[in-house]
Amino acid sequence: MPALVFPYSYHRGRSLPIIPVGIKGQKDQWWKVNAYLDSGAFYSIFDDSVADLLGLSLTTGTRMLAVVGDGDSLPFYLHKVSLQVGKNRFLMNIGFSSRLKVGFNILGLDLFDRYKITFDNRRHHVILKSH
Repeated sequence: MPALVFPYSYHRGRSLPIIPVGIKGQKDQWWKVNAYLDSGAFYSIFDDSVADLLGLSLTTGTRMLAVVGDGDSLPFYLHKVSLQVGKNRFLMNIGFSSRLKVGFNILGLDLFDRYKITFDNRRHHVILKSH
């Protein structure tokens, strides 16, 4: 399978590894959202507005806590959803939180289990190659 190459996106004046992904909601409707590839995040966590978009009841998921950079705890709720990266579709656990206030959704290490990910900061793109 050929590698997927995504150009970085600009967020608050910085070029960052934010990529478009598809996420499946109710009635088989797919939505495009952007997410930051974060090798330091144990979980993928999206804003609760994405859960609303998908028709998910936020708190019906498994409640979890993530420790963030300042040592604070971020509560989130895990839901198994269909995700699409490039043309590849698969089920993945995504957390949703009403307290994710960084300005973007986060794709964590669970995505890194599926892909070898290379950040090319010099060329401002990220390369994903299936394992």
